[in-house]
Amino acid sequence: MFNGFHKFIYLLKKKECFPILLILILACCLYFYRISFRGLWIDEFISILDGKKIAFKKGRLLYYALLNPWINISDNEVWLRVPAIIFAVVSVYIIYRLGHDFFNKKVGLLAAFLLTISPLFINHAQEIRYYTMSVCLGLCGSLGLAHSLKQQDKKLPRFIWVVGRILSFYTTPLNAAFLVPDILILWLKFKFKISRLISYLVNYLTIIVASIPVAISVKSDLGSHRVILPIPGVREIFRELRIMTVFAHPPSPPYISLLIQFVAIIVAIVILVAIIQKPRSQEVVWVALWGIIPAVSIFVFSNIFYSIWNSRYLIMSQPYFILLVVIGFFQVLNWQRIIGVLLAFIYMLAVSLGLVTYYTRSRRYMGASDIYRPVAKFIESQDKEDDIIMYSTVHGTPFTLSYYYQGSAPIYVNKRRKTDKSNLRVDLQNWIESLPSTNSRIWFIYYGGDMKIFKSVFAEQFTIESEEIIGGANILLLIPKLNKK
Repeated sequence: MFNGFHKFIYLLKKKECFPILLILILACCLYFYRISFRGLWIDEFISILDGKKIAFKKGRLLYYALLNPWINISDNEVWLRVPAIIFAVVSVYIIYRLGHDFFNKKVGLLAAFLLTISPLFINHAQEIRYYTMSVCLGLCGSLGLAHSLKQQDKKLPRFIWVVGRILSFYTTPLNAAFLVPDILILWLKFKFKISRLISYLVNYLTIIVASIPVAISVKSDLGSHRVILPIPGVREIFRELRIMTVFAHPPSPPYISLLIQFVAIIVAIVILVAIIQKPRSQEVVWVALWGIIPAVSIFVFSNIFYSIWNSRYLIMSQPYFILLVVIGFFQVLNWQRIIGVLLAFIYMLAVSLGLVTYYTRSRRYMGASDIYRPVAKFIESQDKEDDIIMYSTVHGTPFTLSYYYQGSAPIYVNKRRKTDKSNLRVDLQNWIESLPSTNSRIWFIYYGGDMKIFKSVFAEQFTIESEEIIGGANILLLIPKLNKK
């Protein structure tokens, strides 16, 4: 593993690495395919803004530190999505190594293939966010620890575990959940070898101490913006199994929906087979702990405090669940070949439908809005000299519009409160009064809200020349009445 280059050349000569090379090439093709089909959504804009100033925000630093020099080369949306693709492809290779080195080559190849074609993973490989970097560094730490437990006298695997874990925490603090399975794995391995356990505990404490700034950063940002998410139950668990494996978007009823629900149940059963089937190797226990405990931590936290149950947070567990699916599948295949082949067919049918849906549906799987590009291009195609833009947004920045808008109209931003619907009329009136006096045409953009209220507020001072709704964006072209001939 760690004499990687020489081993790669050796395997290349023996043509043993061709299967994983083909999978990595497939990964590159899938991750670049239609990469600009969807425009940037709000979190991607936030990544760019945080990357420009290398913000240590909510414990997340590493991705922004990488993105900063990347932005300085170009701010093109495809270029800015490339780092996520790089980490996604490396993740595919690491899960292959994890399966290959601790089970067998077939497990490694199939796990790499299933992660490659996962619609959820493709989605996050195609956005300017830190999720694939988080997965990659998490896998790196797990692979390092696993090799260290097999080669206890070698320092490099242990070093990779420590560095991988620390860097993953600085990518997203949720990776701290891996501290729990790590300590359990160490206890299971060395509970009768206390001196060896102590030597690993020194490394374990090093990880914790080095991550203290992350904890401080998270604590300082506790009162910041939160996404309102549902409190998870049993239904949400099966939903996440479906999203992690075969179908990220909500499936269309009735037939596709029934098929995907059936596949989610199959996935759960296969994972259980992998875990409970005897004889059970210690490596299966490791993979199960790395997959289940972080997910359970998010589930428990979401039920006790506030919900963080979200697929993009749970993605850190995805590779391990996929490994469990592969392990369980081969056990079923060895038990009853016909059943195994049938399960493989159903799985591939479902994931094929998931891929077609992902590449053809304009909306993202989590319902996030990426309509900023069409809004900007619509105004740009119709604006005139001396036009101005009134842009109301809860995020308080014109960047989501100015990134795509190449016209000359100045943009006036109103940072509204997220829960201001009852005060919408008053807030709009106050905003209009605060604007400088103008005879120019005004493009009014407001995401959400009631068009009737907009019209009633603007009726006294403006003539509504045109109105347009693009996604959730209401766009009105207003002409001051005093200037109307």
